[in-house]
Amino acid sequence: MKKFLIILSVLLMPFFLQAKTVTAVGEAQINNDDIASAKLRAVARAKWAALEEAAGIRVKVETIAQDAVLVDEAIKTEVGGVIKDYKITDEGKDNDIYWVKLSAEVLPEKAKKAFSFLSKNTKIAVMLPVVLPNNEVRETNPLSEKVINDLAAQNLEVVDLASAGSELSVKTLKSAMDSGNFMEIRNIANQFLSGVMLIGKVESTATAKSGKDVGYGITLPFNVVTGRLTYRLIGEKNGQKLVLASGYVSGRGHGPTVEDAAYRMMENLSTNVSNRLISVVLEKIKGTNSKRIEVVLAGNNDLDKLLELKNELSYISWVLSVENKSEDTLVVEYPEKSIYLATAIDDLMKYEIKELDKYKIVLRGD
Repeated sequence: MKKFLIILSVLLMPFFLQAKTVTAVGEAQINNDDIASAKLRAVARAKWAALEEAAGIRVKVETIAQDAVLVDEAIKTEVGGVIKDYKITDEGKDNDIYWVKLSAEVLPEKAKKAFSFLSKNTKIAVMLPVVLPNNEVRETNPLSEKVINDLAAQNLEVVDLASAGSELSVKTLKSAMDSGNFMEIRNIANQFLSGVMLIGKVESTATAKSGKDVGYGITLPFNVVTGRLTYRLIGEKNGQKLVLASGYVSGRGHGPTVEDAAYRMMENLSTNVSNRLISVVLEKIKGTNSKRIEVVLAGNNDLDKLLELKNELSYISWVLSVENKSEDTLVVEYPEKSIYLATAIDDLMKYEIKELDKYKIVLRGD
């Protein structure tokens, strides 16, 4: 029986590893008449477009266009063989833009793995709709706005799924919350390279109406609406997607109309909930993924230059600590993938990324 299963697996393997031929176009601006560098960036962007086509995912993020070469190198390091082969079928120059067209042999499953690798745990997708007593759905509301603003204030990149053009519906959200199957939501979040999702739903009811007799000849002068938020924080731990945290919070509000009471309920709930959610997110993101990454300033024997780099690294978001290792090497404690630290270093516009892997970044200074 075991021999039969092994033979069957070998026979089926080509179907799972079958490459898909896709055609893609990439372009890049020519700077200082450096056509060779522009062509390199254009090819990298075309290869990224080929991955999107093969995986069936359209990533809505500008970073890929800006750092296509860096992303291409990181993918080859982490997800080897995702593009089996490619050839440039056409290329040309259009004013200050260089473009290439290529045909690529892409493994779809590995392409999906590449998107998973690039998803940022420090980039969080949020959706917290409110269902009002009249069953009207408010996807954007005081609760979601406050949570999003408070997360952004913590130097997190936040994707508001309610207003980012995603295809996530409240019905899909409810189904996922009820069943615990978040696959469809994860696929949507992957479009924005978001590795962590904060999702939930507020169900509200009018628990008391204006004019209600509360006894002793007294009638209630206002309406009362009670809201109940159920939320899940979904992320990655030890390479697996799982619920990192969950909870249930309630709040209420009152007002002259049910609509006013519902709005006050959302305001009150946002005040009660936001601090709790922010602390949960920060604890889960920063507390479970810290790693030590070597940053090498190649060929350096100048202590002042290394100290300057150390100071600059200490001001990069999410860098937890920077230590000296040798005359040309620093060790950075960082809760994210090395590619994002490399991108932040690249943004300093003082260093060239010469080498990048999971635990090491080699730089060349000006």
